[in-house]
Amino acid sequence: MVEDQTPLDISISAELCRRSFYEFFLEFWETIEAVELIPNWHIKFICDQLQEVYETWESNQGQDDVIINVPPGSSKSTMVTQLFPAWLWVKNAAIRVISSSYAKDLSTAHAVKTRDCLKSDKFKLYYPGLIEFKQDSDGKTAYKNTKKGERFVTSTGGRVTGMHADFIIIDDPINPEEAESKTTRDTANRFVSTTLSTRKTNKKRSVTILVMQRLHEEDPTGVWLKKKKNIRHICLPGELADNVKPASAKKYYKNGLLDANRLDREALVKQKEDLGSYGYAGQIGQEPTPDGGGKLKKAWFGKINWPDFLKLCQEQKETPKWEFDADTAYTKDQQNDPSAFTVSCYIKPNLYIRDASERWLEFPELIKTLKEYIKANGYTSQSRVFIEPKASGKSTVQTLKRDSEINVIEAPNPESDKVVRVNSIAPFVEAGRVILIDGSWNEAFIDQCAGFPRAAHDDMVDCLVQAVNRVSEPKKKVKVAGIRHNR
Repeated sequence: MVEDQTPLDISISAELCRRSFYEFFLEFWETIEAVELIPNWHIKFICDQLQEVYETWESNQGQDDVIINVPPGSSKSTMVTQLFPAWLWVKNAAIRVISSSYAKDLSTAHAVKTRDCLKSDKFKLYYPGLIEFKQDSDGKTAYKNTKKGERFVTSTGGRVTGMHADFIIIDDPINPEEAESKTTRDTANRFVSTTLSTRKTNKKRSVTILVMQRLHEEDPTGVWLKKKKNIRHICLPGELADNVKPASAKKYYKNGLLDANRLDREALVKQKEDLGSYGYAGQIGQEPTPDGGGKLKKAWFGKINWPDFLKLCQEQKETPKWEFDADTAYTKDQQNDPSAFTVSCYIKPNLYIRDASERWLEFPELIKTLKEYIKANGYTSQSRVFIEPKASGKSTVQTLKRDSEINVIEAPNPESDKVVRVNSIAPFVEAGRVILIDGSWNEAFIDQCAGFPRAAHDDMVDCLVQAVNRVSEPKKKVKVAGIRHNR
């Protein structure tokens, strides 16, 4: 208790807190939180990482931006968005901070707690006269001190014009309940990667800290990891897994748990019930897709090598009739969806996929590539090419009919949404009736199928749905049920 400390004790504690952000966190938790702190190793680990980020900035060196992925309820906001900015002003009161979240009221609440700490009796006792707020700039969403330090609050898609910062802190840029919306993700990604990236005081020295739980393969964390060559990535899932980063943190997990007090086995089971498999994978496991896949599990796909496939055809006296499915797009911009092609044949009771490919192509190149793909993958006079009538689909069908002898067919226009369509073919796939012929494309195809609907793209999934629907007519669905029962 502060009242039991002598002036010397207070002086020593204040200096210890000045030197160590972790000690500051422990000491000043009570100034903004009503509940008792239950310490855990991950708190010190993250605090020490943040202190390294500050020390690199203070030494005027360039450094990488930071991603912190941890489960909800891990005190991440208290650490990163509330107490870290307060400690920064203890170290250097002239530091400027921009902080943001998915909602303005949440961003404001974080900044207010920082201000509560700085205005607390305990802070004034430890650091008398260090921080004085400017009377004309002491609001909830923006405040300044008399030493040129600033804190500015915004939210995803909000205003930051004219503001610059030494530290930009982005805490949960997407509401977990809205992560399925591509529009919401695109807005968040533009704001994080484009708008806020221009707000650095010094492009080399200033640093952006993104703290969030994983929600989708194309959430801001996913986009950053693909886009940035170098990044300081701290990933601490609720259970010990291969994606722990840095790998040195694995040794701190106890009985495979990040935090045996807050997230013990019982709590994790409850979380899985509440969040579902996708929510649990992202928010607790820090992986957008459940282990083993989502609606289409990795284990459901069979494999066969080419010699064994030819032997199978010979034994069953079948000549493969290769059929092609295409989901075409207009653009070569890799930020957009690519065109996808698959080639398959149906030999009862299974669908065998010979190849799957996705490419970013403009229309003339798309036509040329599709012709070459068809020719290279067993097209005969018995083959058919099915093209979904969306994006460039209709134009592709018309062009191929006019300029080639290819037997091209406009596939039926989908009547239901993609999730419903994938759900409809899941029993066929689960029965082990989709067999992949060995090839370098297998892994990318399976990953996309297993990642649906949170994978970056789903064009090859569209082709699979089209192919399965073609061979699984109502009378054959009875056979699927029988096979599954026998299995």
